[in-house]
Amino acid sequence: MTDTKIKIESFIENTISKQDNQILDILWIFSYSIPSMFGYLNNQVAFKKWFGKVCARNLQKKYGINSPQIKEKSNIFVDFLNSIPNFLKETFNEDDKLLREILFSKTSKILTQNVNNKLNKLPELDKEVLSFTLNYIPIRITDSIKEAEKIKQENPNCHDKYRLLPDFNVNVNEKTGEILYFKIDPKEWTYIFNILFDEELKEQRFKTKSYRKSGRLILFPPPQPEEYSFWQFGDRLVESGVGYWTFYLSAKGKITIEFVIPNFIYESVKGFKDKLPKPENFEKKIKEIIKEKETKKLEKAWSIEDFEETGAISEVLEYEIETSIISNPEILEDGLDLIGNQYTTGVGYIDILCKDKNGNFVVIELKQDKGSHKVVGQIQKYMAWVNENLAQDKQVRGIIIVKEHDKELEYAIKGSKYPIEIKVFGQEPPLEENIKYCTNCGKQLPKSAKFCDKCGENVWL
Repeated sequence: MTDTKIKIESFIENTISKQDNQILDILWIFSYSIPSMFGYLNNQVAFKKWFGKVCARNLQKKYGINSPQIKEKSNIFVDFLNSIPNFLKETFNEDDKLLREILFSKTSKILTQNVNNKLNKLPELDKEVLSFTLNYIPIRITDSIKEAEKIKQENPNCHDKYRLLPDFNVNVNEKTGEILYFKIDPKEWTYIFNILFDEELKEQRFKTKSYRKSGRLILFPPPQPEEYSFWQFGDRLVESGVGYWTFYLSAKGKITIEFVIPNFIYESVKGFKDKLPKPENFEKKIKEIIKEKETKKLEKAWSIEDFEETGAISEVLEYEIETSIISNPEILEDGLDLIGNQYTTGVGYIDILCKDKNGNFVVIELKQDKGSHKVVGQIQKYMAWVNENLAQDKQVRGIIIVKEHDKELEYAIKGSKYPIEIKVFGQEPPLEENIKYCTNCGKQLPKSAKFCDKCGENVWL
């Protein structure tokens, strides 16, 4: 233990002397991703892959560094782990605790200072996200305590001060009861935040190979790729330095992406909430949003439509539309070249940013369920940002993607300072690479089609 402690302290002190905050963040991400001993020990390949994914997400969003730079930082961390080969093996729990204690004692002041230095310079959207977080955490802490009290009344042997909630968990030191960190559900918090602040933060889904262990016989097919999500709400907190994307790996290899807010960071910035934008009647409005959501769930659960027969479903989900355009922008326009998707700006995230064959910038937004006035206002905001920050001597225009014709939207784009075009997804230019054929009836279909509109055959995959 003494040798391990010396090596950890030496590595952290050397990292601090180099002012390498990215390595310090990697160490914190690692410490929050290893609470499951058997998950870590039984699934080393999966752990390494997922640790790489969450590190890349955190470092890209917080520092804007590229893949080669992330790899360079990761190699430094891996070399450090290899220098203590028995770490997290025979004495897993002790090593886990030791790492966190050393990190806290030597780096917590550095992290909190970095966060506080950023607070007054945050973009408006980041201020809204931080305001929501700092005001909502104490509400959920109180809710957690109340739920724990209810359990104690039913079971006097239960001594937990905080109760696990569906979207919120208070993690404490078992000996002292001190709060270590909070886990939040970015999906639930995004839903409430978007309504409360009238914003459009989104989900980013991705598929990855399953590393889960199973007792399948060989005659069964291998597991299909599994789908996971990151959320822009969490990305904004990462950029502010308030939290980290982490993950939980079970003994059987099941992955859960999580978002952690260290309590020492929360304590250092919570006093700033009074300087941030906050809707009136904050708590009351949140209760109304949650109540309305629960009502909709009940209505959907008992909907008679569930029992009605329907024809072949041809709808393509928004994220599938986005994925299709990202993989081949020319389904929208010949010569389009992708710059990036969910492109970060100081005023939000551009769904898809491209350049056309003349080198001009094209801002692409998916309408989704936004009102016409909102999507037009959003794309105009992004085009103005691109014009001021990227375009230089190039032109900027916009494309709004819809799933069906929208007369209101056609009127909403009139009078825009920048040219905006509306395109119905599935009506791509008749290029050969944009065409596919139904494997059942042979009908010619656009590449984006999910089902054949003649026979109903699944042609998406």
